[in-house]
Amino acid sequence: MIVEPASLCWMTGRMVEAREGLTWAEEFARFPALSTVARDDGTGLGKGVRLEQARRRAAGLPELDDTLDVFHTLREGGRAPRKTWGAATRALERAEVAQKGLGRLGLRGRSRQGHGAAAHRLWDQAERAWDQAATAETAWRRARSAFELFAPEGRLNDRARAGAVVAVTSPPLSGAAWAKTRRLLLRRESFTFPDQVQRRLAGLGLDGDVLSALLDLEGLRRQPWRQSAATGIWAAVRTVQLTKANPDWREQARRVRAALLGVWRASSLVECLNSVVRMQQARHRVIPEELRERLSALKDVA
Repeated sequence: MIVEPASLCWMTGRMVEAREGLTWAEEFARFPALSTVARDDGTGLGKGVRLEQARRRAAGLPELDDTLDVFHTLREGGRAPRKTWGAATRALERAEVAQKGLGRLGLRGRSRQGHGAAAHRLWDQAERAWDQAATAETAWRRARSAFELFAPEGRLNDRARAGAVVAVTSPPLSGAAWAKTRRLLLRRESFTFPDQVQRRLAGLGLDGDVLSALLDLEGLRRQPWRQSAATGIWAAVRTVQLTKANPDWREQARRVRAALLGVWRASSLVECLNSVVRMQQARHRVIPEELRERLSALKDVA
């Protein structure tokens, strides 16, 4: 299934025997004007994109902008903390059980010699699991900012900054629970969207200082939690600068906003339409006898 996100137009969708790379490559070849793909990390779909890229390179055509859906990365990153905290909680419970066992030995007047080492080892494991879960959760909160159009400080995000954030935050995301999230974070296709932003903004042909001021205001508009008395004064100064430079700056701001809105970071719309199609398929999988008779009668009349 392929959906054009701005219009919600269902470009293609059909039942196939196998959703393999060749099938997807044939589908992509039917759309020569296709320039950008936002997709999940499915094996067949990924291979299809690579085959289409190879075909375009051989034909001397521009390659696709291949973007991994940030929704799936964020979803996996949201699941992992629950797993790590669950493991830490269970480790703590095991240590508490062992500690209570030692206490009961003392209450019964029995020697605890030789029993304390096991409890101590369990407490060490619980502390390490707890510290790891807390460190990973903090790192993930920072890693999430790499997928935003604007950095937490309000600056426009770019591939270099996103890469730096991932380089710092990925090492604490260790263990099996974080394996898929780490793999998606380290994929180059996860950060295609900042490159698209830069190209779309460059295509507007705006003066560099004007564009910088417009992006500052847009960043503040998208991050209302940064608004304060200080940022209000700063925004007012930027507005005055823009008014002096170009009285038509509000129209330019609208163009900048439209350029940013045209960068799609998720393929969730496909999932939505796919769900609707599947519901319809399930609803009409078995046609009632009465309906079949009516359809047959209509066919005979025709």
